[in-house]
Amino acid sequence: MEKTQKINFFIIIIYFSIIAGYLFGEDSIGGAYNDYTSHYHIAEKFNENFIFTLLNYDDLGHRHSPLFYILKSFFINFGENLHRIFFLHLFLLIPYFCYKCLKLTYSKVDKYYLKIFSLILLLFPTIRSYSIWPDPHLLGTFFFIISIYFFLKFKYQEKNQFLNSLLNIFFLALASYSSPNLSLFAVYFFYEYFLKFKLSFEILIIIIFNIILSTPFFYYILVLDINFMLKDGAWNIGENFYSLNNLSNKFIILLSIIFFYLFPIFLSGKLNFKYVSLLNKKLYLLLYILIFVMFAYFFDFEKVYSLTNSGGGFVYNLSQFIFKNNLLLYFISFITFVILIIFFKYNKKNLIIILLLLLSHPQVTIWQANFSPTIFLIIFLILDIGIKNKHFDRKFILINYGYFLTYLIASLFKNIIL
Repeated sequence: MEKTQKINFFIIIIYFSIIAGYLFGEDSIGGAYNDYTSHYHIAEKFNENFIFTLLNYDDLGHRHSPLFYILKSFFINFGENLHRIFFLHLFLLIPYFCYKCLKLTYSKVDKYYLKIFSLILLLFPTIRSYSIWPDPHLLGTFFFIISIYFFLKFKYQEKNQFLNSLLNIFFLALASYSSPNLSLFAVYFFYEYFLKFKLSFEILIIIIFNIILSTPFFYYILVLDINFMLKDGAWNIGENFYSLNNLSNKFIILLSIIFFYLFPIFLSGKLNFKYVSLLNKKLYLLLYILIFVMFAYFFDFEKVYSLTNSGGGFVYNLSQFIFKNNLLLYFISFITFVILIIFFKYNKKNLIIILLLLLSHPQVTIWQANFSPTIFLIIFLILDIGIKNKHFDRKFILINYGYFLTYLIASLFKNIIL
């Protein structure tokens, strides 16, 4: 069987697995169906009285952006299945744009391998569940991957760099209006554009374009005072964002989630780091340990977990399940902290991206689904951690497929059986 036939056959298999999931109501993350049913009335309200709902959106008590529900409201009169099928197929374009991004980033890799690798996304419980039960998070991811695509065109292609920077900003704005946490990545993209264009006419237009695109949001939030992000559904976001407990929870759990997506890369043996050079600098190592111990001291996710009886990510729940404490979580998070420090030394821009990830979810609740597949996309498309063209071989892809397929099966088992 030729490569083209193999990839087409593989696409059909994965596509029909999604359709089967749709028919059987798959919810591998365990909360997509409840989110879908509890938020359905929002689209109905927009359909019934658009202006009134838009101007009183904060009264609904939801922290999600209204954009998704506005789009969804257009389908209300055509039946529930139509809008679910529409968004399902729209979100299936996420792997397509991931493939286009991979082609730009790893231009010397066989396109067959890149196509296969991009389809791994359809094994992610977040993408499968939120495609079957449409949610604003995945709409934000859809626009975010398109914005990354134009950023990579800016980065790797000399032609139309300024135009591609504007297209990146435009689609990032759409991603931000869908999922506001993604707006922080404008900082990183602007930093890259400033390095390229310096103080020039192009950078002035980029600043003005950003201001124009963000004005409706700030007018909605600040002038009309429809600050839905600080309402009850935001889980005390304003009160607790800067608390040591919330920052410590974010720090420890985010590190463990990053480890979850880095693990198959290390499992494949494709990355080699000079840990010895870090260990030789005992003063710095002591400082890193003290920083981590400080965050671990203020870490307490139990109260937040009790709000929804969920969250914390795979490693946190595994640590609680096996040891009934946070020891495994602390161990994995510290290892990841050390790995990230090496990444920061490898390229200082990596620090900006990780900080933006940390700050992008100010609410006290933390679900791994909030960071999926964003972290995966960032690792392979934006972070500079030494992944090269030569790493995309058969072994690398098989390990990643085995890893994420196992996680999908385990997630399905957990939510169906348990």
